[in-house]
Amino acid sequence: MNQLELLTAYRCPRYEDFPAIPLYKDQVVSFLTQAVAPFYDGEQAPVTAAMINNYVKLKVITPPERKKYTREQVICLYVTFLLKQVLSMEEIRTLLQREFAPENAASAYQSFVRLLEGTLSNLNGSGPLSVSPHPPLLEAAIRSFLYRRYAVMLLHEAESQAAEQTEAEQTPQ
Repeated sequence: MNQLELLTAYRCPRYEDFPAIPLYKDQVVSFLTQAVAPFYDGEQAPVTAAMINNYVKLKVITPPERKKYTREQVICLYVTFLLKQVLSMEEIRTLLQREFAPENAASAYQSFVRLLEGTLSNLNGSGPLSVSPHPPLLEAAIRSFLYRRYAVMLLHEAESQAAEQTEAEQTPQ
């Protein structure tokens, strides 16, 4: 199976696949390494304990309780390990805080899975890249650039709206 076939056949872990019981860091590393491996073709370890420590320090995810990570924290780490290739840690933190709040983490993750898998299925020659007269590598690079810029723009708009809302709430009537 070639790399493209591996990617298009990839299936994200479902919400229920993430352990319901809290995990120690080494267990999280093992689980996530398997989950993200297809996206890190032979590169050095895609997930390390040091990376997780940094994400906690940067407040991308909340600190573990009694050295254990909840299902929701592991999901946020999974999303982080996929998106870190295109977004900064600050941008990922904003996205996670906005979209993956604990009260809607399950539905946010299900939307993430549907979108990621739907996009992956379009890479196999049946999606928008296949009907273009442009070289696929060039088109993929351009799409990556544009979608990254669009994602950053949406994050900045969300931050501005949140700041305006906070300011409005603090302004006396």
